[in-house]
Amino acid sequence: MEITADLKNEFLTNSKAIEKVEVLYKKKQKFSGELQMVREDPFEIRIFDQDQDEDEAEHIVFFGRAVEITLNYFDGTVKVFKDMV
Repeated sequence: MEITADLKNEFLTNSKAIEKVEVLYKKKQKFSGELQMVREDPFEIRIFDQDQDEDEAEHIVFFGRAVEITLNYFDGTVKVFKDMV
């Protein structure tokens, strides 16, 4: 999926307000967890997925393979980013 300015801005400016990040890849592979790290340049996101084995719990988001990213905020707000088909 494309890294849009809106998506990048949400991670860079509101990272402390994000409770959970859900990433859906092709073939229904899904990772969900706490936001662990955000890097601006090059843009990179890491989440910690407690449902995975310990050695696979840290997950780098692969934007090129992702089809949807959902941000769940502590205040109950949910934002979904996905490529237009």
